[in-house]
Amino acid sequence: MIRLLDNAYKSYSLCKMQESDFVFVKTFLDTQRAKLERIEFFYPYKDEELLSVLTYGCFWGLLDKDKLIATFAIDLDEDYAQTLANLINSFNDIGIERAYESSGLMVDKDYRGQGIAKYMMSVACNEAEKRQISICGVVHTQNVASMSTFFSYGFEMRATWHMSEGYDFIYLLKRFNLQKVLQSNEKYDKIKNVIGQANTHTKEHNDLLSQGYVGVGCQNTTIYFIKKEKNL
Repeated sequence: MIRLLDNAYKSYSLCKMQESDFVFVKTFLDTQRAKLERIEFFYPYKDEELLSVLTYGCFWGLLDKDKLIATFAIDLDEDYAQTLANLINSFNDIGIERAYESSGLMVDKDYRGQGIAKYMMSVACNEAEKRQISICGVVHTQNVASMSTFFSYGFEMRATWHMSEGYDFIYLLKRFNLQKVLQSNEKYDKIKNVIGQANTHTKEHNDLLSQGYVGVGCQNTTIYFIKKEKNL
């Protein structure tokens, strides 16, 4: 492990994980996923996918001494980034060429409630801003906590995907070369043309996305959409 910054968050240390950390990271992810109330909220990496992100992407780990307590990553695979961009453009063509997946957001059950997920999100956003790339989070449509974290950092819901029964996902995009849009939940009632839809209404989500709406926030089980100008 390469230590990037001591005492990065509270008393914890931030590290850039590498190929040699495969077993260490996989054990953490598998163990913590098993502790989730709904394991479908974290779709696991295949071994080759995790190894690829560790080797070629940006994979961060937050450590309490020698204990791994949180992870997050940006997958820098060019082909997959193009695939994600094509999916986003298929709902409403915004001309995006690549969207690099931000994935692997996991916090140890015993360390939740400390703002760690938001800290890890800030690390990924800072890296994406330095690289001037677009990043895309893939989140289970009923995972309100994860959606809220992405929305709080200015991500916009741009696409959906139905994999199988119980596995519906939304795609949350953040670009760093465009002006940020209003994201504050408490101001939704002051914006015209805001539409709220239950987070399970995938068909309605698809219809709105195809009409140029984007999801900009959520509250409880409702996702809020606003109309965006073409290509924004």
